[in-house]
Amino acid sequence: MVRGAACAALILFVSCGAAAAPGADAQAPDPLAAEAKKRNAALVADGFNMTQGFSLGQKPVRFEFLLPKASDRHRLSFWMETREGEASVTLVGPDGAPVLAWAGRRGESDVTRVLAAGKYVLEIDPSKASGGRALFGVKGFLVHRCEMNAALTSEQPAAPARGFHWPYFLYVPKAPRSGHLLVVPNNTGYTTDDVEMIRAASTCEVRRQAALADALGAPLLVPLFPRPPIGGDENLYLHALTRAALQTEAPAFRRVDLQLLAMADDARAVLAARGITVDARLLLRGFSASGSFVNRFAVLHPSRVLAVACGSPGGWPIAPVEKADGKTLPYPVGVADVRALVGRPVDESALKAVAWLFLLGDKDANDAVIYRDSFSKADEDLVFRLFGPTPVSRWKGAEGLYQKAGLDARFVLYPGVGQRGRTRTRAPRRPPPPPPPPGGARLTARGPPPPASPAAGHGRGRREVLPPPTPPPPAGGPPEIPRGGRRAFTHGTLTPTSVA
Repeated sequence: MVRGAACAALILFVSCGAAAAPGADAQAPDPLAAEAKKRNAALVADGFNMTQGFSLGQKPVRFEFLLPKASDRHRLSFWMETREGEASVTLVGPDGAPVLAWAGRRGESDVTRVLAAGKYVLEIDPSKASGGRALFGVKGFLVHRCEMNAALTSEQPAAPARGFHWPYFLYVPKAPRSGHLLVVPNNTGYTTDDVEMIRAASTCEVRRQAALADALGAPLLVPLFPRPPIGGDENLYLHALTRAALQTEAPAFRRVDLQLLAMADDARAVLAARGITVDARLLLRGFSASGSFVNRFAVLHPSRVLAVACGSPGGWPIAPVEKADGKTLPYPVGVADVRALVGRPVDESALKAVAWLFLLGDKDANDAVIYRDSFSKADEDLVFRLFGPTPVSRWKGAEGLYQKAGLDARFVLYPGVGQRGRTRTRAPRRPPPPPPPPGGARLTARGPPPPASPAAGHGRGRREVLPPPTPPPPAGGPPEIPRGGRRAFTHGTLTPTSVA
């Protein structure tokens, strides 16, 4: 019963989303809120990596973000309108000098310029105004530092002697009741081993996942793993638990799957000291790269996993079988060589005790299979040949392999939902090959298709730090920043275009 209740709660919350507050739609329309929403949608469609809206009251507003060490030009957009009176706005750069300073009742600005790396602080003083709205957007690489509930969240330091070389955040709901630890791996979306950048990005992951932790009554663990550069444009994609991640011998990066287990055991001890007991089996949730992580982690360590909610898992979820259509499936396509990689085979009986939920939008074309930091060229060719040229075309085949293995897995495909495209600096996408011939490895799912839900999108609507176009799907999945693109813009002058 405990397993069933916990799994059902995780699956229902992830796939259906939280219910709206009673009476929420009874409020009178707010024209400024509607204007802010319209402007936000336009910035998202224009590829802004981050947008942040503000409802202006009497309290000052403070918003922080960081730029990576290697920064290019950034485009800044700011709009504000008060109902009465004036508000003042200041954007201060890493050197303490103002990038923007302005006061008025209504105005907007749009500028592109080179910005130094470091921390930026936007401050709005609405004390002389009576209500209003503001919207700030940035196009270009950045990391948004989110506010967390300090009373409920702690950062646990790295402890190499206990098996983990990186810190982690631990969020404890006011009413913990689940008996299980919820683990959501971090995913910066770009290459960095700068702990400060990783920490800033992970604050937003904690904030995003806190609602799920509260709904489940489960303490939340978010690791602060890096995605380290390894020369040139290459990186070690620890966030996706790739083959290289299992093979690296660098002590700080070695076997992050085992480091995560050590973090979980450490968190259990921290919680036990506070009188909170949680089981060794984990609840896992991930999206995109972190979806690949939780999917692969659960296959490698099924005895430590109760349930997995995995969204848009990098173009191909790891197949829980060694062969398909007579072809050997090496990790991370399948599990044929897991014993050689980690020293033991997959525990097939433990896999059958895990509850699996896989989510994908039928407009999701984000395919990690074609990138060498995620899959080898041989893996890419194998996936294309056996399962299809796109994530959506492979979905039924993946579902069939999980069913063939006898796993308790549910695959949900949401109509009209896509994942935001990512800007990359690698080779262009290969053209899709002809569809596989009849009799290929795709298998037919058993039973009727699951009901559609409007809440299964990427959810990266530009509240945080993320990538380009495609209208934002409904909230429900963890957002992510573009992996490595570089954009060039012309310079401009930051001046209000209209003030009243």
